[in-house]
Amino acid sequence: MTQPVRLLILGTGTVGSSIGLALRRASPDIERVGYDPRGEAAQSAHKAAAVDRVISRPSKGAGDADLVILTLPAAAAITAAENLDGALRPDTVVLCTARLHGRLMEDVRSRLGPANPCLGAVPFLGPQHALRPEADSQVPAADLFDGGLLGIVAPPGTSQAALDLTLELAAVLHATPFFLDPAELDSAAATSDEFPVMLAAALFESLMTNPGWRDQRRLVGRSFSRLAGLLEGNPAEGAAEWIANRESLLARLDALANELADLRDLLSGEDERGLAERLDAAASHYREWRAFRASPPPDDGVAPRALAGTGLIDRLLGGRRSRA
Repeated sequence: MTQPVRLLILGTGTVGSSIGLALRRASPDIERVGYDPRGEAAQSAHKAAAVDRVISRPSKGAGDADLVILTLPAAAAITAAENLDGALRPDTVVLCTARLHGRLMEDVRSRLGPANPCLGAVPFLGPQHALRPEADSQVPAADLFDGGLLGIVAPPGTSQAALDLTLELAAVLHATPFFLDPAELDSAAATSDEFPVMLAAALFESLMTNPGWRDQRRLVGRSFSRLAGLLEGNPAEGAAEWIANRESLLARLDALANELADLRDLLSGEDERGLAERLDAAASHYREWRAFRASPPPDDGVAPRALAGTGLIDRLLGGRRSRA
């Protein structure tokens, strides 16, 4: 009797749960096993049908896993990899969907050992979730990455079988596969995730020296709230990721410091025309970016694969002996 394909999802937050829901959308012939060091997150994923069952530790479900999807934050991902060492079947592929940086990804690979290929497979939101201000990108959804990109970081010597599985995951997510090197991923993570949080932190800290903030805090509205809301999360994890990606972030900070200095000069000089030109240029850049972000992703020679009777599930089943 052939048992369902088993996928082990380590990390059942927004990304892990959304992948679990997308897998259910793609095929019912799969068992999605979930683990999260935050027990309440794992139970929420189970309640939302993002996983079929939960386990108490990563190694508990590792031996039966046909594929591992690792979505935990950097420090937790390294710990999980240590627990998986020796527990996985040889050649079981591990796909890291977290935005791990070059050095941290190497730490994960070194803990797993050479028997299990480990690739970066980082999903980026589709435009329908990325561009709607009212959309909540923190709520798991099967279509969270529809029309987006799956950034693939494959170390030298990665097998074709492991690459094929990663491309099939892109098809499951309805995302376009896009190959990146670690430095490109670091830069993208700094721009899209870490730097906006850094700006939000700086904004709040600057307000603590403003005597009027005690009264103004009742008056601030939507624009302020959107930026400030980025501060929700784990401070220790955020600080560790900033340090790991410090080169990219320092470059962003230097560029911003130059822009702020120019704006300060225009403001102190009461240069209304200069300020208007800066705002107009920024708005034009925003419209250009928004139109580009809403357009179909680039192909770059890797076409997304259709799930027409064959795909991730059939690939894992094909050629494998039934487990009785």
